[in-house]
Amino acid sequence: MKRFSFNLEKLLQLRGFEEKNAKTELATAISVAERIKLDLRNTAAERVRVNKTRNDTVDIRSLMAVENYVNRLDLRKEELLEQLAAAELTIEEKRKSFTAAMQKRSVLDKLKEKQFAQWRKESMSAEENALEDAVYGAKYTKENL
Repeated sequence: MKRFSFNLEKLLQLRGFEEKNAKTELATAISVAERIKLDLRNTAAERVRVNKTRNDTVDIRSLMAVENYVNRLDLRKEELLEQLAAAELTIEEKRKSFTAAMQKRSVLDKLKEKQFAQWRKESMSAEENALEDAVYGAKYTKENL
């Protein structure tokens, strides 16, 4: 009996490669969003720290410098929030492409499994027929002797 071969194996490998790439792109997008979230947390912590030092200074120039720095931190926070929104949209886009790639590969996997089951069934049937022929052939030759 010949070995099992899936005639769409190259396409299955291509779909697996596409799925792996989509997964990598999704992971990259998630890491970018996490980095932005970390920057947001650091900016918020810095703002809290600066606000605590604001009460310690009485010099008007220092107060103005602190106020300008707080304003810059607020601008940075707004920039990071915009970047985070864009990163979240990218994550959703990459997640959809990963899901689509998974489905494409899954369809081919199921087809391969189905064809393998059919091949196995045919193989077992052929083996049974060969064994029956051998047994009955041996029995028939003994009776004729």
